[in-house]
Amino acid sequence: MTQPMVKKMSKEQQHLVHQSMIMMDRFYDDEFALLRSFEDDASEHGTRGSAHYALGLLIRQEPGDVERAVRVFHKVFDYQYDAPEEIYHGTFATQTNEEHPPAGHYAWKSFAPGTAYFLERTFEKVSAQFIHNLQQENDLMKEGADAKQLKELFYASVNAVLPPVWISYDPNWREFIACVCAIATAEFAALLPDTLIRRMDEAMERAVQGSVDRRRSDVIPMNTNIELMHIFITHYYGHRFQRMDWIQHADAQAESLLQEFEQFGGTFAEFNTTTYYGVDLAVLGMFRKYAVTERMTEIAHSIEHGLWNNIALYYNANLENLSGPFARAYDMEMREHSSIGVFLYLLLGEGYEYLTGMNCESGHDPMIALLGVDVPEEAVPYFKAHQGDRLVQKQFMELCERNDPKANRNLCTASAWIGERRMMGAMSGSRNTNGQMHPATIHWQTETGERYYLRLVRRETGGDWNSHLRGITFEAEVTPETLHIEVQLDTAEEIEVYFEIKGPHLHLQHLQPTRWTLPGLTCSVKAEAPAPAVLMYTDYAEIIYRYVPGVTENRMKFELEISE
Repeated sequence: MTQPMVKKMSKEQQHLVHQSMIMMDRFYDDEFALLRSFEDDASEHGTRGSAHYALGLLIRQEPGDVERAVRVFHKVFDYQYDAPEEIYHGTFATQTNEEHPPAGHYAWKSFAPGTAYFLERTFEKVSAQFIHNLQQENDLMKEGADAKQLKELFYASVNAVLPPVWISYDPNWREFIACVCAIATAEFAALLPDTLIRRMDEAMERAVQGSVDRRRSDVIPMNTNIELMHIFITHYYGHRFQRMDWIQHADAQAESLLQEFEQFGGTFAEFNTTTYYGVDLAVLGMFRKYAVTERMTEIAHSIEHGLWNNIALYYNANLENLSGPFARAYDMEMREHSSIGVFLYLLLGEGYEYLTGMNCESGHDPMIALLGVDVPEEAVPYFKAHQGDRLVQKQFMELCERNDPKANRNLCTASAWIGERRMMGAMSGSRNTNGQMHPATIHWQTETGERYYLRLVRRETGGDWNSHLRGITFEAEVTPETLHIEVQLDTAEEIEVYFEIKGPHLHLQHLQPTRWTLPGLTCSVKAEAPAPAVLMYTDYAEIIYRYVPGVTENRMKFELEISE
């Protein structure tokens, strides 16, 4: 009998597999043959997490694992959308409780690139007119409904007819699940029954075709991590199915991505992001192991090493974190919503197990263990020890996924000061509407080892920072002791621009309008902005500057001067 894959792995790889599988075993629901979601509602079942679990089962191969993996894969394929004329063809429901997206009302293949942008702008205009009409003529306003409630009512009506991306379906589930299936096929086909292989191939024909159609139409632009997955699955399955059109498409896309990556010395549109760099590195590992042609392997190798050099440049080994600014990020900490710590553990080995603590990305760990890590020699010292204080700067062409495709790429500059116990980041040039873009950041550590961060974010009053908002732009600059920030607010919405400070021992009395006295760091503040309000929580604080259209100025300026 063939030795299980996990038995052939290094001690570090085995640690990742065992740790992740223990966690996922707890979430497995044998009745549904799927994993309960550990990202959202634990009572629901997710398809992507289940696919990663199935791959982990094939890697581990304890008694019953292969049979369970077969059941899980079959169940995941039950939730694929088979609707060739719809924009969501070939993708998967993210969770089992989702309703099928609306069908028959969206001739997306005949639309021009940027349709998602134009539709969203159209909906905004229609909703504004809808609210105006109701205010003039409808009794709803007399009954106490406000403009936001009416806007939500209108959008709910539209969304019941047209399939709204990331609301009724997630197009990226094609690429995520297809990558898992490619690895399962390449590594474990001999273990799997022919019925599953046939069904998997049929599902992948739908998934890859849907991904290719999406890319060619550009109706929903692809961020970098999805673009990499798209190229990989199109390349792999193009050769598996002998689809010359897919092979040629993947080759052209790879050359284009390499050219863009090299344009500014090795940068992605999705630049300096702990969340998405983890996905990028995993996919580049897939190319390293499973690319069919020498040229595709060569391209991926060049990008993988270039990406590691970028990570090293912005990395602080004392803080064990990447410095901002972040083009896209959920969290400021490298070990939250990210797999970067897992890759560094594979690089650094014994003693760094703490970098692999469980988070919502940990279901990927068995796959990462299988793929391994390839860090260029010149980058390695940066991950072992602080390589000296430095001011770094990189340019990149961002992608504003919900903007007009004729104006959705902007040249940005990401600057950072990397010091021994403090690092700061500043973004200029971005016009991204995505709240995941963090334009001004500080990370620091006290003499006793406690770690803190500060970030500037924005939200619609009563809303959340992780949203798309138009008309709000940031320009920031950094020196070793200062952050200069300008915020422009050209929007009819009431907006809160705020600094979030996270860490222990924060006190309200230490957060004065012109001086923030924080553990290990003092910040003198010059603000041309409305008077701030301060909200205190268990382990973080918000210093909030509220913009009210027609009442306050639509420009804010901040100068933060740092001393330790």
